[in-house]
Amino acid sequence: MNVQNALNFSDKKVLITGASSGIGYGIAQEFVAAGATVHITGTRTKSDYENDFTAMTFHSLNAANGEDIEALAKTIQELDILINCVGTVLYKKQEFERAGFEKILNINLTGVMHLCTAFYPHLERGGGSIINLDSVVAIRPALNNPAYTASKAGLKQLTKGLAMKWGRKGIRVNAIAPGMVPTKLTANQAGAEQEAAFKQRNPIQRFGTPQDMAGGALFLASPLAAYVTGQHLVIDGGMTL
Repeated sequence: MNVQNALNFSDKKVLITGASSGIGYGIAQEFVAAGATVHITGTRTKSDYENDFTAMTFHSLNAANGEDIEALAKTIQELDILINCVGTVLYKKQEFERAGFEKILNINLTGVMHLCTAFYPHLERGGGSIINLDSVVAIRPALNNPAYTASKAGLKQLTKGLAMKWGRKGIRVNAIAPGMVPTKLTANQAGAEQEAAFKQRNPIQRFGTPQDMAGGALFLASPLAAYVTGQHLVIDGGMTL
């Protein structure tokens, strides 16, 4: 197999949900560079963000709203690759309250499931690929975020379950579990002091980047991973060792 051709996505249509910033946006940039037609979503309108979306088609989406998801599936009529980066977290012990717990699961787990099922017919037509952005908290729980931890542990098993069910339809389903990557969601954990401590205990001795995660996504979406499904690819620089 020609590796360069395997990573050429010029004939592929990709949807990356939750890609207005952070890891999702970094993944979107790399798929654009690889030639793909890229659709992305954000919770607000396009003009509310500072990032450059000129090479992408932007859609507003609330992943907690089923009607929004169904409408998006009607708008994007052809799709080869679905990458779900939607997700959020609550701090100050809000996830210990029922309302906060339900909010996180509704977006991070139920919303992702709905996205997968809504775009299933699109992906079935051409034998597509789904990649869910999970987290290392599916392996090692977060101290103050029970809902986020539960949603990501659930997403790990959801990915495996869908891979089992849909493999016969030609759809591969995998997940990426990032370690510490500085984003808006991790702003309170990724300062200079935390980075210094992180370097001392992490084998690679640095935080991850969106581009690190994009490398995993490009691999999983490509023919190089044609025999890979139901896998939980940990990209954490050795953080969970």
